[in-house]
Amino acid sequence: MTPHLVIVGAMGSGKTTLGRGLAEATGRRFFDSDEAINSRTGRTGREIALADGVEILHSLEKEVFFDAVAAPQPSVVAAAASVIDDAAVRRALRKTFCVWVTASEEILDERLSSSSHRRRIHADELGRIAERNRQFHASADLVIDTGLASEQDAVAQVIAALEVEAPR
Repeated sequence: MTPHLVIVGAMGSGKTTLGRGLAEATGRRFFDSDEAINSRTGRTGREIALADGVEILHSLEKEVFFDAVAAPQPSVVAAAASVIDDAAVRRALRKTFCVWVTASEEILDERLSSSSHRRRIHADELGRIAERNRQFHASADLVIDTGLASEQDAVAQVIAALEVEAPR
């Protein structure tokens, strides 16, 4: 069986939507970092960032990522964007099938502005986005633009890639 399917990308890029579709299509458990943090703390990521700071939120996001990929049963994991900043996470991604979901800045901004559980990106974080994109690209086995592909098309692209994936 293919290892964990991990979906990475910026906030609002469609990780959860694709993850749910992939879990349904593959019969795997779905693990969403936002849901895991909310379950663990009783707060959204936005609430944690505002009350405790972004670094505390990012630490929690790494913890739930490692919990997800440590599970013995392969699953679909929608990882928080911040986890890509950590070298240990990038090493762990090599043992998964990693899908980077992207979308244009306009689409991301639209999705973020209509969400109550996501926080807005501050100007001082914009430089980090470019570095994250480089890390997402370097870690990804597949890249999907969710601004161009429907959910069904994105799921089909991942399934097709899994069918031709060479053993690691």
